[in-house]
Amino acid sequence: MRFSDYPFLRFLIFFLIGILIGSYIELGSVWRLFAILLICNWLLYFYLVWKRKSLGLISIFGYSQLIFLGISISFFEKNKGEIPEPIEGSYLAEVQNFDLEKPNSKENLLLVKAYQTEEGWKEIEQSVLVYHQSGLDLIPGQLVWVADSPEILDPPRNPYEFDYRSFLAKKGIYARQFIPKGKIQILRNPASSGFRLANIREYFASLIRNNIPQIEFQPIALALLLGQKEQLDRSLKDAFSDAGVMHVLAVSGLHVGILVAVLLFLTKPLKLKSSIRKVYLIGVVFIIWTYAGITGFAPSVVRASVMFTLVVLGEMRDRKPTIFNILAFSAMLMIALNPLVIEDVGFQLSYVAVSGIVLIQPLILRLWYPRNRILEYLWQLAAVSIAAQLVTFPISVWYFHSFPVWFLPANLLIIPLTFVIMQVGIPFLFIGWVPVVGKGLGWIVGSLIQVEIWVLEGFRMLPFRLKEITIYPTTMWVIWGFLLIWVAWEYFPKKRLMYLAILLILVWFGGRWYNSKGLTQNQATIYRAKDGWAIDFWANGFLKSWNQGIQPDEMKFLISPNRVKKEYGNQPKALTTMQGPQGELYFPEMGIMLANDTLYFPQDRKLSLQVWDESSWKSTDERGVLPLSKSAVQITF
Repeated sequence: MRFSDYPFLRFLIFFLIGILIGSYIELGSVWRLFAILLICNWLLYFYLVWKRKSLGLISIFGYSQLIFLGISISFFEKNKGEIPEPIEGSYLAEVQNFDLEKPNSKENLLLVKAYQTEEGWKEIEQSVLVYHQSGLDLIPGQLVWVADSPEILDPPRNPYEFDYRSFLAKKGIYARQFIPKGKIQILRNPASSGFRLANIREYFASLIRNNIPQIEFQPIALALLLGQKEQLDRSLKDAFSDAGVMHVLAVSGLHVGILVAVLLFLTKPLKLKSSIRKVYLIGVVFIIWTYAGITGFAPSVVRASVMFTLVVLGEMRDRKPTIFNILAFSAMLMIALNPLVIEDVGFQLSYVAVSGIVLIQPLILRLWYPRNRILEYLWQLAAVSIAAQLVTFPISVWYFHSFPVWFLPANLLIIPLTFVIMQVGIPFLFIGWVPVVGKGLGWIVGSLIQVEIWVLEGFRMLPFRLKEITIYPTTMWVIWGFLLIWVAWEYFPKKRLMYLAILLILVWFGGRWYNSKGLTQNQATIYRAKDGWAIDFWANGFLKSWNQGIQPDEMKFLISPNRVKKEYGNQPKALTTMQGPQGELYFPEMGIMLANDTLYFPQDRKLSLQVWDESSWKSTDERGVLPLSKSAVQITF
């Protein structure tokens, strides 16, 4: 195993360095200097190549080009990602998707073409997420008129609150709108349906809805076969998540791999000639990317599509590229097209999981050599699940604050069952239009999904769930460091690896000490909601709380994330409160008073005040009196 054998992995490292630098710097007025450096670097590189100078210098200038490329892409993405001007007034827009049924409305995406101002119509291109109650169904390509203006999404008000604005911004959406009846009109239908991926997705979705008789399992079929998870309710998602098999619902390498396996399997019985075989394999590549488009080009699908495309092309040349070159190339391609994909949880989990499976699964397999074929298959499947969980659980705990204890037996049952569903489901998508065949295959798919749900419900009844847990960044890197030491144990001097292990342990202890300092401080956090507020007071290792107007379902998203991150727990005691004659509230345990949305502090107390500013705490110089803003406030006593 030599690092030089993986050129695209080297390229990816320098490219990511450029992306990272570009995300932290502002070119501003120095863009001319940056352009001059870029041109000079190119000229020197080509000069060295032409003169065949030192290979080391050529490599340095070549890698610097990747850094410059990363900086440029990151810079342009930041400029493109600026919040656009608000749309004030009625507007004209083109429908982008088919309607998605919601409990009280229909969800769709509109691309605004122009909006009305006092001076007249102003052209613009901006995406708006809408929920409308029109009796008509919207279809892609329609031109519609909307009477009211959309709202720009607000940033998160509280620490670690889910940033819905940022989530939509990564999809190019900066506004949303609820449209009641009579406020939207269809002005023009599309001249022809044309070739649209949305139409193809809708065709396959209608195939599933019309042929699977078990209506309650149709959303799962849409997720498993087409990657459309929008119609899954929370209980179904929780069932898959609690069992540790949420990856099954995300169309990924498993699904694309089954599709490719079926298509490549057909080349053997057909016994195609060399020239015809190449045409057939090109057709396989076309099907792979068509399927990726149908499923919405999710990061896991694109990664798998690139990987299997290179595998299929390798079949044409009887060569198979290394997996790390494939992963690095696909990652570079995705990041170049959209640098923000680095922040996508699915992107991170996808690449970390595949890398872990490739590196760690062989080490796990060596721990046991079963002689029985069935046991061998189960052990290989278990090794894949263990390897994937080992490398991804730090990310899962960081984002979702839970760990699926029963992931191993769940994967041993669910993955083979999902494989069978896909084996029936893929032919169903292609030949489901045949009346009798479609109904029969649809019934089989629905029945298999029913069995899968029964299995998942069984796991939900088991005890020992790890929820509301957290992990610190230093711990994440220490865990990955020890896993890399395990991988490198046979290839590097063991003495150096032991020194590295000791260093990682010291880093972990240092990180724990640094993070534990916050738990010894007495702190109060005032959370803000649209129609209420709440206080958490952490003192002497105990949490006390007061709530006014924040509903229980809101607390899960507004308050619980901060409690979990700070390891406060979610079972607070009641905070002592006294109410004055004018409605003012006094909190004797903290020594502060709240009246007319203003905090009052004793002048002689030294307090540290901070206000939440979208993604971090910002200190304030206010003393004695602090008017509450729309965001959370933190008080350190």
